[in-house]
Amino acid sequence: MSGGRFDFDDGGAYCGGWEGGKAHGHGICTGPKGQGEYSGSWNYGFEVVGIYTWPSGNTYEGYWSQGKRHGLGIETKGRWVYRGEWTHGFKGRYGARQSMSSGAKYEGTWNNGLQDGYGTETYADGGTYQGQFTNGMRHGYGVRQSVPYGMASVVRSPLRTSLSSLRSEHSNGTLPQQDSPAANPESLPLSPTITRGGFALSLYAEAEAGKPKKGGLFRRGSLLGKLKKSESKSSLASQKSRVSFLKSESGISSAASDATSTVSLGEGAEGEEYPPFESDIDATTTETYMGEWKNDKRAGFGVSERSSGLKYEGEWLDNLRHGYGCTTLPDGKKEEGKYRHNVLIKGMKKRVIPLKSAKIRQKVDRSVEGAQRAAAIARQKSEIAASR
Repeated sequence: MSGGRFDFDDGGAYCGGWEGGKAHGHGICTGPKGQGEYSGSWNYGFEVVGIYTWPSGNTYEGYWSQGKRHGLGIETKGRWVYRGEWTHGFKGRYGARQSMSSGAKYEGTWNNGLQDGYGTETYADGGTYQGQFTNGMRHGYGVRQSVPYGMASVVRSPLRTSLSSLRSEHSNGTLPQQDSPAANPESLPLSPTITRGGFALSLYAEAEAGKPKKGGLFRRGSLLGKLKKSESKSSLASQKSRVSFLKSESGISSAASDATSTVSLGEGAEGEEYPPFESDIDATTTETYMGEWKNDKRAGFGVSERSSGLKYEGEWLDNLRHGYGCTTLPDGKKEEGKYRHNVLIKGMKKRVIPLKSAKIRQKVDRSVEGAQRAAAIARQKSEIAASR
């Protein structure tokens, strides 16, 4: 085996072992004008184990196979670190990804670079979601547990921020907003644009909560941040560094970049457009949702309950009570019937007006039973996720 330094027409260079016209043994290969570098062992033109550094400063340290990350490895991307398994260039099977600045974390199964299967998300404020994921989103059955209201992350607008979840990282390690410590919750005046992560129930829509408005008792918006897909365009491949001597279709670009290896799970805070003004909320109040999720939102059947006693069992859509269900108030009274976007449109109000239609009663009962079944399944899925 021979060795030496080889310079390429595009400005890249290789220095190390060489055999049969291919990189072999130990060596360092850099991209055009020094952009990006792989340092480690080679096997006839392919990386085996080593460290790959992108121009942005992001790194991968671990194993490779046929020019792609494969096996165990550690990826550092901005403030995010992933430790776990890789499959043909993507995060796969099992791994953990964590923000080193906020502590937000996902640990569980992956497929094609996205959370898929069972896992646990821990948000920066300490709240959690345990359950099923599909294509990087909460989807299936799961349990979302908030922290006490006084500790929950503060969301000042419907836009996702970098306070409490794993969902806004750009794949190159940059973020539109940086983590910042939450202000003292008790010093923040309540307003329609300040809410808390993990709290989906609300009795009222606006600050003048005690004044029922025509058209229904309830109205509450809820907005979860949107996932953003982004590509890592900084691998040596993207610089078109074709190392002809490696005789590999992808040259040293075996980093197979992260094109879809991160649906960015960002640190967006899960919040609501309107805060809960009801009297049952204090600094120690917590809220738990158990049930179905679709495309990262509460949808289908589920049960949401506060430690204060406020509880809703029934149908959901886009994080809102929508369909048939029953709301139990902290004082034990109930409101049940059909909801539309969080507004009760048919049914019974605080046991004053009985349900007039037997069909509505049947539908409410079926929805409550469906919600209770979904909650039981969600608890099972949560236990599976926790045991992984």
